Amino acid sequence: MVVEPLNKRQLQITLNGATPTADSGFGISLDNDDSNDSPTKTSSESKPSSSGSSNGQPGRIVMKTPPRSVESPLFEIASKVKLQWDYDDNMKKPPSKITIRGQMPEGYTQPGTTKPLYWYIAQNVSASGKAYTWDTITQSPPGYTLREGTGYKLFIIDSDIGWDNSTHVYPGRLFQFMLPFSMYNSRYAQTNDGVPKNYNPNAASRPKIARASVLVAAAIVFLL
Repeated sequence: MVVEPLNKRQLQITLNGATPTADSGFGISLDNDDSNDSPTKTSSESKPSSSGSSNGQPGRIVMKTPPRSVESPLFEIASKVKLQWDYDDNMKKPPSKITIRGQMPEGYTQPGTTKPLYWYIAQNVSASGKAYTWDTITQSPPGYTLREGTGYKLFIIDSDIGWDNSTHVYPGRLFQFMLPFSMYNSRYAQTNDGVPKNYNPNAASRPKIARASVLVAAAIVFLL
């Protein structure tokens, strides 16, 4: 019996029950990134995609509290700072979790280096509410004290992208946000004896005057 050779049209190779065609194929995926500093790679991170963005721009944070009209806000030491934000129109894939970092002013460096001194204010917290309250007492840099002065910085990043990649452009995803700010000490209680530090004169209740006292005062005025 003569066996005729198979032509290309007749030759088929089946792997795992699938047959390659002109529109499909097989590939091998190798994850050779062993860096512990990098976020877990996804298709959108290893190869930036538009995520629905039409202009290739990353998404950015637009601050609401403090208002963006204040370029360098003042935050009170030993207070709770309320942060609230929204996103611009380029944000097509908002972060599910965010990380907030602080940076000390110039002159503060990591021990034994000349690198800036950073600390974590919050790590991997939910971003669904687009808000966070920073407790400047419990969330201050370990081993350091927040002092009056300028030169502080606050960063908000997408936790899935990570710090090292936060300044890379991923269309439709959050680009690193940075807010310069200053710290101050309130001396309100020290200069106003007997007045509570958080006293709000606009919210204070007015004392009620008894009706009888009003009538007596009116009678005295009439007699005079």
